[in-house]
Amino acid sequence: MKKKLGNKIEKVLAINSENFRVKLRFVDRVVGEVDLFSTFEHPKDLAAEVLRGQLFAKCFVESGGLAWPNGLEFCPDALKMKLVTKKKSKAV
Repeated sequence: MKKKLGNKIEKVLAINSENFRVKLRFVDRVVGEVDLFSTFEHPKDLAAEVLRGQLFAKCFVESGGLAWPNGLEFCPDALKMKLVTKKKSKAV
């Protein structure tokens, strides 16, 4: 089964800065939490700047992706795949 690309985030619903999780709603109404711990556990470059500037909670939606004021962005397709993978692994 092919993964559908071209996803867009509609809204950030909740942010957990302590665990680096963001709850998102996509334009297709799928809602779920994405775990970004692996990116921020040993941050480099723009991710390190987010932590140094205490910017994690300031994420927002820009052009359908997840972004921060310093220019760090996450592709909505990649985030949706992480979300879907997380849901599938819980069902097993």
